[in-house]
Amino acid sequence: MALDLDISRVRSVKGSSERYHLEVSAFDLEDENWSLAKPLVIDAEISHEKQFLQMNGKLATAVKGVCSRCLKPVETPVECSFAEQLLYAKDISLFSHLAVGEVEEKYFIYDNDTLDITDIVRESILAELPLKILCVEDCRGLCPKCGKNLNQGQCDCDLHEVDPRLAILATLMED
Repeated sequence: MALDLDISRVRSVKGSSERYHLEVSAFDLEDENWSLAKPLVIDAEISHEKQFLQMNGKLATAVKGVCSRCLKPVETPVECSFAEQLLYAKDISLFSHLAVGEVEEKYFIYDNDTLDITDIVRESILAELPLKILCVEDCRGLCPKCGKNLNQGQCDCDLHEVDPRLAILATLMED
């Protein structure tokens, strides 16, 4: 699902600005670890500056994943802001003084009156999320032998394994 904004009015009048409000219940984060748990709410404002459009926005949602250690479902709230300078594709020639690739680094290039902010929103959400999903900081995970969730108590498994190369030493201790 694309997040499209109609920027025709703000693009045509220098000095103007326009506010946008979007609420979507389905949004693909394109990350196998995370999915949307609550509706995504986006508030943005686009203002027409001298040679570009300035977009500032905020978003709020919650995402769900699975703890990397114990496999328990985890829900994480996400609130963040984003800002982009938008440059109309036909105006790139005005920035010929910049090195190749510098324009694309500094500006988000658009080419019509509909601006798709899907990638901007997706990147903003993913930047706020942890690299490793944990239900709690000190999650103990699962027992490697029986699979019991160690956060709920210790299991009865004997996790003490002797390295086979050193097993002969264990027999010396018995004698």
